[in-house]
Amino acid sequence: MTHETILFLHGFLSSAQGTKADYLRQRLANYPDVEFHALEFNPTPRDFEFMTITGQINRLRQYILDHQIEAASLIGSSLGGQVALHYAYRYGGIRKLLLLAPALFYSVNRYAPNELAQWQISGVRTLWHDGLQADLPLRYQFHLDRLQYNQPVHPPVPTVIIHGRNDDVVPITGSRQYASANPNSVTLIEVDSDHRLNDQLPLIGDHTGSFLLG
Repeated sequence: MTHETILFLHGFLSSAQGTKADYLRQRLANYPDVEFHALEFNPTPRDFEFMTITGQINRLRQYILDHQIEAASLIGSSLGGQVALHYAYRYGGIRKLLLLAPALFYSVNRYAPNELAQWQISGVRTLWHDGLQADLPLRYQFHLDRLQYNQPVHPPVPTVIIHGRNDDVVPITGSRQYASANPNSVTLIEVDSDHRLNDQLPLIGDHTGSFLLG
């Protein structure tokens, strides 16, 4: 078996110490030829406050350069799925993508009436961050930057998506649409689960082995 590198990109309000990252870290410890990295996008509350998709893509780019990673596969969870896809499309050097309930589309219709206006006026909105266990501000720049990523790019490498039919955070319709538009490179696996997919960890682990390392 050749040496493989896998990078895990966590979701919007999660961290590199979340359930899926911990599970994969333990499971891949049994593979001596696999190097697993879980990238922390928000090591401090200040990082979260000024977070943007462009900033996350740049942070991933710098991490790969700093660690001299020439080729890797990416596992992207939720918002991390969007980051993974756009990174692979922009920079290359990625073998395969495993996307978990990926937030591929961004629409202002997700916000309640006046919510965006209030966010713009105040400059920040406060959200509970599971990974940092705190109520944290997020700058309006996150919204403005994310408008650049309101549509997914063409899949640059073979891609598997695992998405729950009962996801009420990132509806599965987006993954269905993306897989339907790219049938030759995207495989969608629908499961009876919610957004977290924590009851699908063995399945995620199996596809990490069979797809990413196959």
